[in-house]
Parts: sequence; structure tokens; C-alpha cells
Amino acid sequence: MQREDLKQEYDIVIVGGGMVGTTLACALAAWGPTSALSVLIVDAQMPAHKSNKAGSNEREKASFDSRSTALSSSSKLILERFGLWPQLSAGVCPIKQIHVSDQGRFGATKLDSADFGVPALGYVVENAAFGAALNSTLAQLAHCAMLAPARVISATPSATGMDIELDSGQADASCDPSRVAAKLLVIAEGGGSSLCDQLGIMRSNEDYGQHALIANVGLSQSHKGVAFERFTNSGPLAMLPLLPVEGEPRASLVWTLGADESEYYAALDDAELLARLQEKFGGRLGRLKRIGSRALYPLSLRVAQEQIRPGLVLLGNVAHTLHPVAGQGMNLSLRDIEALVEALSDIQDEGVGSMATLQRYLAAREADQSLMISVTDGLTKLFSSDAQTKVWLRKAGLLSIDLIPALKKTFGARAMGFD
Repeated sequence: MQREDLKQEYDIVIVGGGMVGTTLACALAAWGPTSALSVLIVDAQMPAHKSNKAGSNEREKASFDSRSTALSSSSKLILERFGLWPQLSAGVCPIKQIHVSDQGRFGATKLDSADFGVPALGYVVENAAFGAALNSTLAQLAHCAMLAPARVISATPSATGMDIELDSGQADASCDPSRVAAKLLVIAEGGGSSLCDQLGIMRSNEDYGQHALIANVGLSQSHKGVAFERFTNSGPLAMLPLLPVEGEPRASLVWTLGADESEYYAALDDAELLARLQEKFGGRLGRLKRIGSRALYPLSLRVAQEQIRPGLVLLGNVAHTLHPVAGQGMNLSLRDIEALVEALSDIQDEGVGSMATLQRYLAAREADQSLMISVTDGLTKLFSSDAQTKVWLRKAGLLSIDLIPALKKTFGARAMGFD
């Protein structure tokens, strides 16, 4: 979309064209009462995945190093309601079992989809497939436009919502930045939002002193749809099942390391890193054959002190950035998106960006958000310590989950994203 094609006013302007922002746009279009709302997505980068040509269902060629996202069983149902799941199904690997253990200590628990009467406890979705499905859907939406690359210079409250100043980075310096009005501004541009800083939205920040080392690992044997969460002294180590590439089984590694050791591990050659990983993880997946390109991310708990204002709402990591333990970040955001769309479906005599509408949304989400923040924070601190009290607590906890049916049922329901 070119700047000259901008309308003067939109019902909703979404800042951030990543998975959260574009999923919201697709969800709004899929919900009858909100399908006619005009939406503009503003993103600093061009879409990473081009939409498929009309009539083409060919899946983008898989890469060994494709990054992935873990989705719960309840998230699949949400994406089905958004009409997105059929396009994602070719790029997902079902999680049939979840195996949780504590390195070097007695005590483990296993969840099996058959015990809960579901086809899978969750799914690992390749981000390339997710992005392609989202952009393919966006290209067909009559009431949604995308401006990229572009950035929001400022957002100012108005009587009807927000006045937004945009810069599309055109070389012609004589052109003034564009201005649009929005009844509702949605900030979904990730944890380091400069727009939030400009608006004076404070965020708490607790540094865990850890980094996540993320890479894909080639396996000597099939993972059989089992997701492993193994707790080590430095933090959780997850191996999530992926679709094979050229017949080679793969798993997605999320390895939590202390900040002081993460750079050392990231700099090791492949053979040495695989040896260290094999030592930590064990032989449950046979021999770890190779490791792909690596990424290193600092870990912290960041929570916005305000998620809503008149004409403004925060979604995704900018609202709450969680530790990757249990893989709840995107799942929590999908539940937020569904609740926001439902609130916007019932605005009655109120405006799209009215505080009454947004307060209904936040009231519906506060309990779930608080619980997930507490659970991920508590698990991180409980399972990243060698203190004997915490060692005994987690041993007792894992054994209790495995031995007490009611507790296992509750734990499994939460793992699948259900109350």
C-alpha cells in the first residue's frame, strides 16, 4: 500500500505486523459483528512471507532451520474460529505426549493425549507457515490494509480516539508525514515498544539473569510426537517435536542458560555444543546428530502497568513478556485477541475505543493473565535453583502430578490452555 492510498480515518490501527497484530486483523474479519470494521496495519518491515498466489496451496519449502511456535490445544480451537487453521495444518507437528523431568533427580510426569480424549495436547507450528497463512488471508480482506515499511512517529489522544502521525520512509524529504485518525489504536509491536515509551506507559521489568539458546536439532530417531521439558540447574531445557525435513527427524531446542554462560555455549562449535546438550538432555531422542543456526535471547518478565486507555490497547509481548517455560506466550496472546474481538462485537451504543468496551475486555482477561504470569514466574524460580527446599518441592510436585489423577487432569487441562 502506498502512502497516497491512506484513508483519513480507520476504525482500528494496529501497530505491528507480526503474528499477534496480523492474527488480530484476521480475527476481526472472521467475526461477523466486527468484519466491516476498517483496519490499517502499520509495520516497520515488509512482510517476511508473501501471500500465496490465488488458487495456489503450495506450501513454502521447509527449511531445517525454520523457527517455530508452540500452540496449545485450545489455541487450535481459537485459530479454527478465526478461519486460519486449515491453512496452517500442513506446517504443524502434533504433540502427542509431554514428558517433564528434573535432571539427575527422581521424579517425572508424563501427559498423553489419549488420556484426555484429544487428538493432540498441542501443536508446534513453523513460523514460516504461520506467516504465509496470515498474509494469504490478509490479502483477501476487503476492509484491511497494510502500510509497510512505515513507523508511527506519534499518537495523540483525541475526542474520538487517537490521532496518529506516520512516516513511511520515502526519500522525498519535502513530503510531510501522513496523519490518520483511529477510533482504536492497538500496539502489538513487541516488548521493546518505543511508542509505549513515548506515551508514558510504564512496564515492570524483572531480569531473570538467563538467556534462551534457540536452535533446531537433527535426531537419529523419531520423536514420535513427544515434547520434552527437562529442568536443569541453569533452567528449563525444552525439545519440541517438529516435522521432518528431507526425511530427517527434527526437534526445536529452547535451552535456558545463565547469562554468564550463555555466550560461552553459543560460541561452541557444533560438535562440542551437541556433546554438552546430549549430556544435559540424555538419550531419550537417541543421538543428537546436528544443530542448526542459533539465536540467543535475554529472558525477563515484563508487564505493562496499563494495558488500556481510551482509544488504546496493548497486545502481545508489549503487554506481557513471559519466560518461555511451558511455552505460554503466544497462547496467552491468542486468548487476549479472542476476548478483544468479542468485546468489540458488543459495543452497543459505545464507541470502538471507549473505556467501557476496553474495560470489559480487560476484566475478562485479568485472571488468566495473572495466573499465567504467576505460573511461568514461579516455575522459572522453582526449577532454576539447587536449594534443597526447592529440590524437594519440585520432586514432590512432579510425583504428585503423576500419581494423583485429579491433579494430573488439572495440570493437563492447563497445559492444553483450558480452565
